[in-house]
Amino acid sequence: MGDSSRTGGSKACSINRIQPILRQMNKHAHVRHPKEVVQEAKNSRRRDNKLLYFNDIVLEWITNHVLASVILFDIALIVPLLTLKAPDSVKITLGVISGSWIQWWALPALQRSQNKTQAQNDAKAEVDHETLTYLAKLQDEQMTELKGIAEILRNLKNK
Repeated sequence: MGDSSRTGGSKACSINRIQPILRQMNKHAHVRHPKEVVQEAKNSRRRDNKLLYFNDIVLEWITNHVLASVILFDIALIVPLLTLKAPDSVKITLGVISGSWIQWWALPALQRSQNKTQAQNDAKAEVDHETLTYLAKLQDEQMTELKGIAEILRNLKNK
């Protein structure tokens, strides 16, 4: 018998058992989600400079929609170049145009994706730091409480 027979049939089944637990772990007052940090930054940009905010919206749309069309455009241009009966200079010129097209559209879109990923990573690091700081402070409070309890027990034992 395989592993799946011991766990209830499939991995999907075990995931279904975990999901209710994850839903119960929605929020904690001292632990922020990285999405909250990213949203706060967006809201701040929106309040501080509307032009940059709308520029981000346009860049995000370009990143999500144009990049795929740029790649398809290049494929549609390069594949016929292989079979086109034309002088090599024409093929080279079309290849250069295709390469320029990538630089004009795809590279800024890729840079935008990289910036977005970096912002998410920064938000995760900030939230992790906040959470660890909270846990360390809580641990200090618990240790202080335990020392107080130990002192009370010693005093009761000595009486």
